[in-house]
Amino acid sequence: MITLHDVLTDLTYGEFAQLKLANFLSTEHESEPDPKSYAQLCSHINIALKAIYTRFPLAVDEVYIQLSEEIALYHLSYEYAESNIAGLQPTKYIMDTIANPFPDNVLHIEEVYNEVGELLPLNNPEEDLSVFTPTYRTIQVPWPNDFNTIAVQYQAGHPKIVYAKGMDATEIEVLIPHPLHEALLFYIASRVLTGVTNNDGSNAGNSYYAKYKSRVDFVVDMGMYIQSEQTNTKFENRGFV
Repeated sequence: MITLHDVLTDLTYGEFAQLKLANFLSTEHESEPDPKSYAQLCSHINIALKAIYTRFPLAVDEVYIQLSEEIALYHLSYEYAESNIAGLQPTKYIMDTIANPFPDNVLHIEEVYNEVGELLPLNNPEEDLSVFTPTYRTIQVPWPNDFNTIAVQYQAGHPKIVYAKGMDATEIEVLIPHPLHEALLFYIASRVLTGVTNNDGSNAGNSYYAKYKSRVDFVVDMGMYIQSEQTNTKFENRGFV
């Protein structure tokens, strides 16, 4: 398991060794994290994780949508989730619960199923029952009604890491395969060091981004990453059929 503490420790000893960017080593005296630096690095880590999860199909998730006769476009956004009781949208069509809320982590829509688990045509104007994806997280249903429900499977992003005072980095798991650990460090460094100049006059951020790309290519060539398996459970597990 890779934790947020592992990532911060590796950055502290490695890519940021000369920067004195922040103290993250909880096992050492006077190593309480600087809150501002902690929050800034969490932001860079989230962006790096999004890049890696976009490049590699590491996670697949599913969301259920109650169709409405008056709605043709369905946005996979927490604004439209039933669990968002404080939301201002008049119609909440994402069927989640407060205990298991929609994580709003859509990267790319992969497949759409009807309420009996049948795969629907996607972006195929030659098919009468086709649905469409005008954007990466929008479903267009040309035949909506008040009775049907659809399941949307999508490539999912990593859960967002949010800085909170007193957070324990050893308890926060970073969900990436070990072969992509170094790629994550390189991507973070490429962002943090974008304005830093190396001794040879080159840009440090660009150098680390080149290392990131090289590591990603190596992982791809060696087949070292783990591809998420799509589970075709659909509505059977939700009691729709």
